[in-house]
Amino acid sequence: MVTYAATLHCLARDAGVSQATGYRYLHEGIDVLAAQAPDLREALDRCRAEEMSHVILNGTLVRSDRLAGTRDSGNDLWFSQKHKSVGRNVQFLSAADSTPLRVSDAEPGSTPDITAARGHVLPALYKAAADGLPTLADKGCTGAGIGLREKAVAFFRISIVCCCSRTTLRNA
Repeated sequence: MVTYAATLHCLARDAGVSQATGYRYLHEGIDVLAAQAPDLREALDRCRAEEMSHVILNGTLVRSDRLAGTRDSGNDLWFSQKHKSVGRNVQFLSAADSTPLRVSDAEPGSTPDITAARGHVLPALYKAAADGLPTLADKGCTGAGIGLREKAVAFFRISIVCCCSRTTLRNA
């Protein structure tokens, strides 16, 4: 599959609209797509209906250089000690064939994977496991509880392409 990433400026120019109008349309389009996306429980119900053997949970850091903030202790809120980089922690849930199912809201980079997973996906995954749909997770979710099995090696790569930039998320 060939993927082309274009800047918003180029897309707006080619469409004959201003860059400001392009951004407005971009956000309106994202809002429409987000409203149509199934929630986590609906996605897991669909997986069970399609008799998938398991789902995969992976937490990763989306690197960024434009975040600032501090914790009460004075440590940088967005700095990940694990990755030695500034960014946001997201939890990515995919089907057994790596088809994306759901991406969580972003947490500060200093948030451990297990903490982010507990807040965004684990309650629904526990119910799915009880209904016969186990989850494979990376070592960041060690000790997460029943129904989550640790996978030995991270074996997939996630690519997110937007019209402004290309960001590749990898297991680290």
